[in-house]
Amino acid sequence: MSTDTLQVPPKRGQLPSTKVFIEDLPRHLDRVVLLEGWLVTVRHSRSLSFLVLKDRSGEIQCVCRDEQAASLKDLNPESALRVHGTARRGRQGAHSEIEIDVSEVSAAASAHAPLPLLPGATEEQRLDHRYLDLRHPKKQLAFRVQSHLEWAARNFLVQRGFLELHTPKITAGGSESGAAVFKLPYFSQQACLVQSPQFYMQMAMAAGMDRVYEVGPVFRAESAQTNRHATEFTCLDVEQSWLEDTGALMDLAEALLHEMLLAVRQRYGAEIMKSLGLPVEVPETPIPRLPLAMARQLSPDLASARLSHQAEQLLCKHARELSGHSFVFITDYPAADRPFYTRCHETAPSAAPLSCSFDLLWRGMEIASGCLREHRHDRLARQAAESGLDDQALSHYLRDFYLPMFRNGCPPHGGFGIGLDRLMMALMGQASIREASFAYRGSERYVP
Repeated sequence: MSTDTLQVPPKRGQLPSTKVFIEDLPRHLDRVVLLEGWLVTVRHSRSLSFLVLKDRSGEIQCVCRDEQAASLKDLNPESALRVHGTARRGRQGAHSEIEIDVSEVSAAASAHAPLPLLPGATEEQRLDHRYLDLRHPKKQLAFRVQSHLEWAARNFLVQRGFLELHTPKITAGGSESGAAVFKLPYFSQQACLVQSPQFYMQMAMAAGMDRVYEVGPVFRAESAQTNRHATEFTCLDVEQSWLEDTGALMDLAEALLHEMLLAVRQRYGAEIMKSLGLPVEVPETPIPRLPLAMARQLSPDLASARLSHQAEQLLCKHARELSGHSFVFITDYPAADRPFYTRCHETAPSAAPLSCSFDLLWRGMEIASGCLREHRHDRLARQAAESGLDDQALSHYLRDFYLPMFRNGCPPHGGFGIGLDRLMMALMGQASIREASFAYRGSERYVP
C-alpha cells in the first residue's frame, strides 16, 4: 500500500505537477513532480547545486542550476521548501538511487539559526522540541507503522462483528481503586480521568452489544519512572460476551496480535529491517501459555508476588528457546493479586483461589493483560467488598452505577487491553516508551 499522491491543480504561471512523497518516487520516474519538505543540506559546485530534501518518508537529492539555487543561499537547514522537478534515475547514493532534476524551488517558511535542537541534544531537550526531534524519516517510521498497526486491528475486529466505541474519559471513580487516578474538579463535584474504559465496555456487554473495542487514551497517576511507564498512553481494549473460558479469550488476543504484526511485516518489514536492523516478529500460534506457578519454578527470581522486569525478560527468553519467538502468556495469577472484578476458577474452599486472567509478554515486557470478568452480581459484590476498596469508591460509583448492571441478566464476558505504546516500543526495538509516544507524559513531564 503506497502513500496516495495528491493532485495539486496548477495556478496560472505554475508548473503542472503531482504532489508525491519521496518513498513513492519510483512510481513517478520521468514525470514532473512536486515535493514538499525540509532542507537538510546544500552543496555547491561550479555550475550546479545539490540540495538534500526530506519529508516524512525519506530523503532525496535535488540537482539545481545556480540560478535556481540562488534563492536558497540565505536559508538554514529545516527551512520548509517546495521543489518542482523531474524524477530521474541517478547514481546510487546515500539518499536514493533517484534524484530530482529541479525546474523550480521556493521557500514556504524559513528556519531561524541557531536551531533550538542540535545534534547531541539530551533526551529532555529532544522532548522539549519534539516537533524538530520527529522531523526525520527514521523517527516518523514508528508513527507510520503504528497507523498501519491500528488499521490492521480495526480491520480484524470489524470483520468479526466488533463495534467500535468511544467511551467517556471523565468519570466518577477509577476502574480498580482510587489510588492511581488523576482527580479533577467537576463543577461542584470531584471526578477523575479514566484508568481504563473497561467499565464502559462491560456496560456494552450488559446492553447486549456482544463484542466491542476501543482505541483511546488512558490515564494512570503512577510515579514510577522507568523506560516502560507513562501517565497517559494509548490502549486497544477489546470485550466480548458469552465467554466462559480464558483460553478462548487468549485465542482471540493472539489471533488479533498475529494479524496486526503480519500486516506490519508485509507493509513495513523491509523498511524496518533497513532502518533499524530488526525483523518484525510474527508469533506462530498458539503462543505458549504458562501458569504462574509453573513459571516460578524456572528461577528463584520469579518467586516474588509480582513479576519484576528481570523476571519478564527471563520468561521471554524461555519462550524463545521453547517456540522460536519471545511471546508468552502467563496465566492463573492468585486472585488476591488481580482486580476485584476478575472471575476466579472454581476451587476447593480451603485452596487460595486463582484468577481467570493472563498477561502477555513480548521482548521482555508486558504488552497486554486480560481476564474473564465476574458477571454474577452476588459474587462480584462480595469480591468488591473484600478487595479493600475505600467506602468513597464503593458509594460514589460502584454501588450506584457499576454493580447494578449485573442484577439484570448480564452475560458472561471477558476482555483484554493491549498497550499500543509498549507494543510499538517492543516492535521497533526502542529503549524507552518516550520514543514510542508522540508527546510523552510521565510523572515529571506534562509539556509540551
